[in-house]
Amino acid sequence: MDPENFNSKELQELKSEFNDLKETLDKQRIVNKEILEHIQKQKISFIGKDLKSRMSTDIITIPMIFVICNTVRWPIMFAVAVSVWAILDLISVLWMKKKFNTSTLLESDVLTVAKSIKEYKKYYHLSVAVGAFPALAIGIYVAIRLYSQRPEGSEFPFVLALLLFTYIVGVLMAIKKYKKTMTDCDNLIDSLKE
Repeated sequence: MDPENFNSKELQELKSEFNDLKETLDKQRIVNKEILEHIQKQKISFIGKDLKSRMSTDIITIPMIFVICNTVRWPIMFAVAVSVWAILDLISVLWMKKKFNTSTLLESDVLTVAKSIKEYKKYYHLSVAVGAFPALAIGIYVAIRLYSQRPEGSEFPFVLALLLFTYIVGVLMAIKKYKKTMTDCDNLIDSLKE
């Protein structure tokens, strides 16, 4: 075998191995890109889940408050006030759901996605702050109403303690949810920076 043919054959084998390696690396890059996109979609899905949860709560609140008020014979205006609050929150959530469409959000460039997440973070912070006032007003109204409807000689401190316990648990759950959402937003922004 002459050296020229040997080098040519060896060169062809090396070229073939190089092409196989290149094809394998290209496939690996595609798989890695798909995995990263999947991870990002999972990370951003908390926004959609949060908005769906709030929508469900608002939709359930409206008929339930009327049933509750009718059952315990409370003024229908209380049910109307709570329903108006739920409708305003629902409108806000629908607007944010349209603005933060999580299925298309990641198709934007990284800077746009990061800005959108920061915007959502501000929206969430504002909605929690604004929502605290009606929640407090409802709690105060319920406490006053329960006190005024208590039977003569009954122990109101137990009912008040139960109401306070319920509100404290609710506030602690809201704080936990708030912190988790803020952390999720920060983690997603940090992962986009990488």
